[in-house]
Amino acid sequence: MIFLCTPLRNGLTLGAQDKKSGIAGLYRKVFRGGPQSGWTGGLAPAVVACPQFLAVGPMYHFMNGGLMELTSASKLFCSAVASFGASLLETVLTFGSQSRNAQMAYNKSFVLFASVVDGSRKNVPLTPVQDMWGPGAEALLIRNFLSVMAVRSLSPWFQERLPEMRGKAGLCDVGSSLVMCSVTAPVHQLFNFQATSPEAKFLSFARRASMARRFLREQYFVPSKPREVMITDFNQPLPQQEYSWRISPVALRDFGMRSVRNQVTVAGVSGLSLPFG
Repeated sequence: MIFLCTPLRNGLTLGAQDKKSGIAGLYRKVFRGGPQSGWTGGLAPAVVACPQFLAVGPMYHFMNGGLMELTSASKLFCSAVASFGASLLETVLTFGSQSRNAQMAYNKSFVLFASVVDGSRKNVPLTPVQDMWGPGAEALLIRNFLSVMAVRSLSPWFQERLPEMRGKAGLCDVGSSLVMCSVTAPVHQLFNFQATSPEAKFLSFARRASMARRFLREQYFVPSKPREVMITDFNQPLPQQEYSWRISPVALRDFGMRSVRNQVTVAGVSGLSLPFG
């Protein structure tokens, strides 16, 4: 399922560097070069999928069970701590493959088949699959933590408070994932942006944090109406663009694409696992 969902993942990747195209436009760019182009870079995340799911499955249950036995903390607290531990392991395992997938999709759609012909777009160097940390890893960790929390912590919390009904567990899983997607979508795009921005590799942590704030501001908020400024000293820098608190339509685009990708992956994994118990 990780491999089959590569076009959905690549569409999100391109959206991190293209806030003008809609959903259909991004998927058209994903398939530049033919149908096979949609699965560019999908092999590495597919190979790592097995240890990835061992991290968010057995390792999560091992840590959660151990915390429940050793401490008197609440179930929600133990689940949150175990979710973070599982997410950290998942991030270390998948950072290299996820970064490489994003970079290959960018190079294929935005460089090899770019509509810009002035040479301004250049290939992003590919991250080795074995790399465990680098630009965007912090965003990837936050995304993984929130995603695991949605199913492992938030969904059971909802289930305990809803009356008994058919399919309650599945409904709570889907609902929790959708709720969390409103937060994970921009964080996921921040990872894609940093992974496909060559300059991020050479910046300090503080500079990358500033770069992250600028990306989130410009991607998800609407610019304020420009103010007329009288320039009296031409040696002074021009005033920077200011942004209002109004949410950009890009936020809805990224939320929709992230939600579809998540639900397709979860539904596929659940469906394929049924014959194996």
